Amino acid sequence: MSSRLKLMPAFLTLLAGAITSIMTYRFQYEGKTALIILLAVLLFFYTMGCILQKLIITFEQENEKERQKAAEEEGKVVEKENASSQEGEKSEKDSRQEEENQRNTE
Repeated sequence: MSSRLKLMPAFLTLLAGAITSIMTYRFQYEGKTALIILLAVLLFFYTMGCILQKLIITFEQENEKERQKAAEEEGKVVEKENASSQEGEKSEKDSRQEEENQRNTE
């Protein structure tokens, strides 16, 4: 997990807390009311940040699995192409040798 994802819930919580503090000060809430609102906002946004973090990690893991499958598929295609090109080269050599044998026998 990258460091950005580890810090995401905390950053989201702090940003929401800062905005809430500014707004409660701007609208002149009482101290106790402002603190209750701030606590509720901090808990809510921390929870949402954790959920969002888990979703992003899940999506990244799924994408990584798909990339690995695509790489495996690509590897199989390359192997098949190599095998078919080698078979084609062998058949061309065989046909050339047969033509030379026919010319030599005539």
